Amino acid sequence: MMALVFGAVIAVAALAYILYPIFSGTRPTKPAADSTIDEEIEAAVRAYREGGKTHDRCAECGTPVAARDARYCASCGKRLPA
Repeated sequence: MMALVFGAVIAVAALAYILYPIFSGTRPTKPAADSTIDEEIEAAVRAYREGGKTHDRCAECGTPVAARDARYCASCGKRLPA
């Protein structure tokens, strides 16, 4: 019986620990080093997306190309010009 009560107390304490930020309205903050790393990653992703070869439409079927770095047309399968 004692083990059941002890287990229930631990479970309730763990649940309260997890749900406390939701009910109190506080959020954990990241250290400054993590936020600068996130900004560097975002900048690298943006540069990759903007700097890649882009195609507006397939030359064969005229289908708009959604992916900027696509090599083949999603509709007809023809290779896009480099």
